[in-house]
Amino acid sequence: MDHMNAAQQMLSEKSQRRASFSPIKAIRSLSISSQISHLSIGSDTDVASAGTQRRTLRKRAPSGPFQKESLIRKDSKSSTEGSADRDSTSTQPTTPSIISRSASIHGDGRVVIKSGPIQPEPSILKPKREYLVLTTSALLKFKSRAAAERHFPAISTSEQGLSPLYPIESHTSLNELSSDAETSVPLEKVVSVFKDEGTRPSFGLEIWWKSSDAVPIFSTAVFDFRLPDDRDDWLKRIRQAVKARAKDIGEELVPSGIELGFPPPLDARHEHDTVVDIYPVVPRRPYAGAAGESKKNWREQSSFYLAFGKYSLLLVQFSTSSNRQMTKPILIRFGLVTLSRVRMNVNDERFDLVFRLPLDQPHKLQLSSRYNRTILSKLLQADMYLKPAWPLWTRREVFCIDDGAQQAPLPNGEDYGGVRTTLEAFIQGYRCQPVEWAVKWKDVRHAPQFCLLKPRGRSQYSAHQLLAVFRAIRFNDFFKSVSFCDVDFSSLSNKFDNTERLESTIWLSRTGKNSLTRSEVDMVESSSVLFQELVAILLGSESIKHIDLTNVLRTVPTISLSQNDDFTSARVGVCEIIPPIVLLWGSAQTRCSSINLSGNAIGGVDAVELGRVFQSRPNFLRGLEISRCNLDEASLIYLWEGLHEQRLSLVELDTSYNPGRIEASRVAFTLDDLSGLRRLNLAYTIRGDLEGSLFRPWSTSPSLTAWRLEELDLSGWKLNFETLCGIMKYLELDESNELQRLSLNSCGLNGELATGIFCRIGIGRDIHLSLNGNPLEAGSTDWIDLIQGNEAPTKLHLDMVQFQHESNFNRLLKALSHNKTIQLLSMVGTGPPGRVTSMTSDLLSDFFRTNNTLKFLDLSGYSGKLEDGHLGWGLSGALSGLKDNVSLRQLRLRNHDMGAAEDLSDLCRIIMANKGLAMFDIQHNNFDHHQYGKLVQALSHNHQLISFPVSNADRESGINKEKRLFLKSQRRLTTRTHDKLTRSAESRLDGVSTRLHECWDSEFKKITEILQRNRDDPANQTLELEHEYLEAWDDNDLPLWLVPKPTQRRRASTLSIMIPSGDFPSSPTTSSPASIRGYQDSSTRRASYIPRMAYAIEEETLA
Repeated sequence: MDHMNAAQQMLSEKSQRRASFSPIKAIRSLSISSQISHLSIGSDTDVASAGTQRRTLRKRAPSGPFQKESLIRKDSKSSTEGSADRDSTSTQPTTPSIISRSASIHGDGRVVIKSGPIQPEPSILKPKREYLVLTTSALLKFKSRAAAERHFPAISTSEQGLSPLYPIESHTSLNELSSDAETSVPLEKVVSVFKDEGTRPSFGLEIWWKSSDAVPIFSTAVFDFRLPDDRDDWLKRIRQAVKARAKDIGEELVPSGIELGFPPPLDARHEHDTVVDIYPVVPRRPYAGAAGESKKNWREQSSFYLAFGKYSLLLVQFSTSSNRQMTKPILIRFGLVTLSRVRMNVNDERFDLVFRLPLDQPHKLQLSSRYNRTILSKLLQADMYLKPAWPLWTRREVFCIDDGAQQAPLPNGEDYGGVRTTLEAFIQGYRCQPVEWAVKWKDVRHAPQFCLLKPRGRSQYSAHQLLAVFRAIRFNDFFKSVSFCDVDFSSLSNKFDNTERLESTIWLSRTGKNSLTRSEVDMVESSSVLFQELVAILLGSESIKHIDLTNVLRTVPTISLSQNDDFTSARVGVCEIIPPIVLLWGSAQTRCSSINLSGNAIGGVDAVELGRVFQSRPNFLRGLEISRCNLDEASLIYLWEGLHEQRLSLVELDTSYNPGRIEASRVAFTLDDLSGLRRLNLAYTIRGDLEGSLFRPWSTSPSLTAWRLEELDLSGWKLNFETLCGIMKYLELDESNELQRLSLNSCGLNGELATGIFCRIGIGRDIHLSLNGNPLEAGSTDWIDLIQGNEAPTKLHLDMVQFQHESNFNRLLKALSHNKTIQLLSMVGTGPPGRVTSMTSDLLSDFFRTNNTLKFLDLSGYSGKLEDGHLGWGLSGALSGLKDNVSLRQLRLRNHDMGAAEDLSDLCRIIMANKGLAMFDIQHNNFDHHQYGKLVQALSHNHQLISFPVSNADRESGINKEKRLFLKSQRRLTTRTHDKLTRSAESRLDGVSTRLHECWDSEFKKITEILQRNRDDPANQTLELEHEYLEAWDDNDLPLWLVPKPTQRRRASTLSIMIPSGDFPSSPTTSSPASIRGYQDSSTRRASYIPRMAYAIEEETLA
């Protein structure tokens, strides 16, 4: 105790001497050099600042028992913290608090790093200048220098020339600081310190720290300095001290209360977006979504944290109410892929994040945090993870990246070059619904192929959904082709985003092999969004060889596609998907050399531009499909002039079903030099007569390779004899082994010519033969005998064949009953010349019962032929033959007016009893709601059907039918037939209409439930159908598990099928000599056909 009392007495005496110490006496006692040194520092100079080294007075620690007493105080485990600032700058009242015990175990809080005055406020109430002290554990603000010296007496030694290179130690207990310090900032709780961005004339320093209260909110203080150099030096020293403090005792990024109470950012659209990392931040400016953003003190009683999710960045504000209770956190979400700009200063904690959705305004977050480098590093890592295929140069506009940075490796496995991850990130970032997409490996020209599928339950995708897909496949080198078939692009049509867009357009490919010129870049920069995205896909990727844009834009825009007035007149009426293609083909900066433009509204200007590109770059084009594009004759002429220069490279060509026609001689001039053509579709393209053959698919020149056609369509042109002979000759060659489809619809073929084609096809050849609209009954009907003798392909279309004699139609039914090769048969609009007789009905029933080869059958009537195209009541009675048929999988019977039959028991019985049908289509048959209810009741007993298409046209037809009956009954009740309905009759009519709509809606709902029940049955999910069968079935609501199966293509061969000897005609007595020769030639070649392997689409469908 004596030693303790002596120590206290000595400290009291020292304090008294220190209080009476005169700085003037010290100055006089110093040499001249010391005076110069003192004057250069001044009373406001930082005692720890770097400068010229001077002699330093150091205070020695007392010896003996006093040293022990001093050590005891240094080992004290308590410290104090004040969190108050002056009223004008502080957001927290002055309250004492306890700092972590570990902060003062070794007495580090007594080491003063820097001290000095701060600029007083212009107020007469505060004449004294406040004083700031920075220690290794806290930043303290005192009312005056004297108050600071009472706790840190050694501060006054700075006037005696103390060197700033040595720390000044204080022996004052930290417990006493809270009573005099206006503000105490524990360094381990500092969130950020940065330059004040206010409008005051002084140079301020703003500091934010985590409050030590039970409620985890932030406190803030602003310190003003007279000179910017003073402010900058304080900022530097505080940051260094905070960093050293965190290194010594560790740091807690997020208080446990905040972390446990962090709001789950999950909802239906963000179920996979879990929070990964959380960092405290300080918003420097109000932002959209902040609580009280319009108020002056919008940050009071709050804390702010930045959280990283898998796909999103979340800024969360925690606030307290007036009773100090935590309120519900306020969360604002930004997609990580929407980050457009990052602005930061290397020597500052402030940073700006600019987020922007396409076609929207940018949103800026002006933040500050001592973890700014970590946050920006995390943002860069997230961007590289979410967009692995994007090259580093695309990030240089957003982040500060060193030149030595390495490109992240592309992911392997099922991520398809990163497209799955990137697409999910853009879907989440753009806040839109997922899209339907698939990856196709089989039955595509360039595999693998990325396919964007049509949306389910809506007509089109939104603009943000399309942009998410476009940017997900940008720079992707995994896919060799891309398909947007039947996906409507109209939501992006004529949309511009050049005013608010921060990022530049794509002008360089992924590895830098291809690039645009300055003028080309300027053109892209001023163009529409769709133009820019197509350029980005086809230029950015160096692997895409084919793109399918079928039916994406069916209307031509009527206003300019460019914001530059110089192009306004030239751009009117231009299809948006054509100019980017022309730009890249003209500059040879894309690997894509094959395109499908079918179904788009392409104008004459587009055709001229395409023709010019084809003429300027010979032999680069591999495939062009431009059918149903509303091209007139002049446009086709321009195209064919350009296509003539591509004759050595073309593999696929389709100019079918355009209003314009082109002379056959012009087409033949180009086709004569084509080499290696695999697909040719000129349906309804050619007109006029021709001398000689349209083409010669066999090669007689060693410099040209023979065609290996897979598809040939010459429909709509009356074939001359030389061209037909050329086709028959080609069918006899080995090169025709690849032929999968031959379409000669409406070509003027008579029965004799058709017989020659059937003879050369042979038995069971796996080919799709279409002879629709030809007068096959004229000349000869030997082709019917060939069908009965199995001289027929596996897939046959005989739509709209005009039979003048019922006997010939009955012969065809008998032939089909015995045929063992045809598996897909379509006879839409084909039937007897009049109503079905009992004999025809019996033959039709026998056909249903006997044939066990057919898998797909379409016997629909043709609505344009009225009653002539309807089998009607006879068909209803013939359906009884289907009762025991188990081979037929798909049956379509549209437009037969089966509703006119009073008795539908046979049809209902078939629906209930048939065990083979999986898809049944009886739309447009004029059923009323009573008949339809019976069909639905029968359907409920069927557990195999997975497709039963319904049509709103059927409902409206049934409702209108019953309305007519009601009106007819009302007119019978009045003698004046031309009078309007009474109000009561109109009311009853409205009631009838409402009831009918409810009945039909109820039946449709029952059908949906029945089909879903059957689709969920595992026994039905073993169904497998080939791609052509599914493509021919018109139902957009097929289950996702139904995918085309791999198939083995068959060639005609006597070994490929078991045929009873009685099925062959003993002698073709009715055949013409030409047909007999063809028949014999075909028989001699059958043994040489070799079965080949071919596969249908095998795809992975994802949503």
